[in-house]
Amino acid sequence: MIYSREWNSFKDPDVPEYFNPTVLLLDNNLSAGYGDKTALIVDNQSYTYTDLLHHVCRAANGMASLNLEPENRILLFGTDSLNYIATWFGAIRNGIIPAVISDAYKAENLLYFLCDTACKVLFIDQEQIEKFNQISDEIPHTLKIVIVNGNLADVSETGDRQTLRYFEMVEGHSSVSEPYPIHKNDITYMFYSGGTTGTAKGITHLAHDFYLVPERHGKFLEYCEEDIVYATSKKYFTHGLWPGLLIPLYFGATSVVSQFSPSPENVVKLVETNNPTKMITVPTIIKNIILFSNQNRIPDFSSLQVVTSASEKMPPEVFERFYELFGLEIHDSIGSSEITYEWIANRPKDFRRGSLGKPVFGFEVKLMDTDDNEIQKPNVDGEAWIKSKTTCFFYWRKLDKTRETCIGEWARTGDTLRYDEDGFFWFSGRSDDVFKVKGLWVSPIEVEAAITEDSAVLEAAVVSYEDGAGLTKPKAFVVLNPGEETTDELIEQLKNRVRQIGGYKVPQEFIFVEALPRTTLMKIDRRALRDKKT
Repeated sequence: MIYSREWNSFKDPDVPEYFNPTVLLLDNNLSAGYGDKTALIVDNQSYTYTDLLHHVCRAANGMASLNLEPENRILLFGTDSLNYIATWFGAIRNGIIPAVISDAYKAENLLYFLCDTACKVLFIDQEQIEKFNQISDEIPHTLKIVIVNGNLADVSETGDRQTLRYFEMVEGHSSVSEPYPIHKNDITYMFYSGGTTGTAKGITHLAHDFYLVPERHGKFLEYCEEDIVYATSKKYFTHGLWPGLLIPLYFGATSVVSQFSPSPENVVKLVETNNPTKMITVPTIIKNIILFSNQNRIPDFSSLQVVTSASEKMPPEVFERFYELFGLEIHDSIGSSEITYEWIANRPKDFRRGSLGKPVFGFEVKLMDTDDNEIQKPNVDGEAWIKSKTTCFFYWRKLDKTRETCIGEWARTGDTLRYDEDGFFWFSGRSDDVFKVKGLWVSPIEVEAAITEDSAVLEAAVVSYEDGAGLTKPKAFVVLNPGEETTDELIEQLKNRVRQIGGYKVPQEFIFVEALPRTTLMKIDRRALRDKKT
């Protein structure tokens, strides 16, 4: 019932035993006659497939000159730029394993990642050097080379560690390099989890992803060479890297990236300037675009044919308002870095507003109850387990977490879902976010939806806390729309909305804040809210 006819007829492609992903995404496009076609737009600068390949080869040759070898690891700590992308691809061209982390992390986090990856090389944006300097006395001995994207000013150095600018690394090197043959089952690249439920985990992925993911999602969402694709998420996030860069290149399309933060002003500028056909984004960006439209002007999004979102559940009024403004449906979805991008999604030819959609081609889904029995009927909550060849090989240096997550061929997601009679999946919450009040389960998502129905509310987050008697109660953090004020009447109004879904779900406290804390992956940081002193 949950699988479409197209899903059942889809077959994964045959993956060669040895290949190099950069050949698949770059060289093959030159062979297909796309050398002069725009591959990448970085803010106001365009690069053809030939240009991009040359930049990648120079980066690869520069890394080779530093005596970096296949299976060495390089940690990338920066934002989207040509040099960042060229370094990521250049590493893979040489069989070096790039691991990416958000540039929003603090100095102590950077130290953890340097130690955990035992990377030989660090690529770091100039703007992040101060964080590096703060931990200079604790840098692990495994780090031998620091590549600075920018100037070298004030970089802490030691006698046995080489520091150089990116331009020094690539200067004078050939724009041709021999791709290193990688086995389809070799670890080829790494993400890190957002760390919302504990220490961030290194997520190892195999080379075969570069065939499987584009074939699955490309056919599911109908990517083509005419597409111009803009993903608002940075490329240290699977929701930015795969749909916004790798899948477009696989199909000979054009990718739009930006070094700047995805503020509503910057997102609007990029869309109106570059006329993307597909935009992949997250609820926070969508809410900000709506706010921008209400306060300033309605942007010209006429070039967009498909808008997809993921990361968090959105209230119905967001879908409705976005459609009123732009005549575009938001195609919601759910995925994870562990399983490589989305595994359930809506698409233009088969969607239901507010749902997560149906399984993406190649991904098997089952819902499990608390006794690990598979749920066989609709409208019953269960944890989503996913079966896919693209699931991560293991968590880097996290054996116990790997065993908790990977159960045979299946991966536990921690996401509680249900499916309806037509096979569409709906999000109920994270398994580690739900809690009991008076012996009854409370889903924060449900309470938040009730609160955000009020026109005064921009967004809300609900967490549990213990009162003075040691009883678990709900607490709501609320962000109001501009111009709205906190009053006793408003609080009572919000409580009444929640009472309609159950009196025991009414938050004991309402805390009004200017903004909700976010993780490096733009998700609401519920752990920070639970720890927040009020």
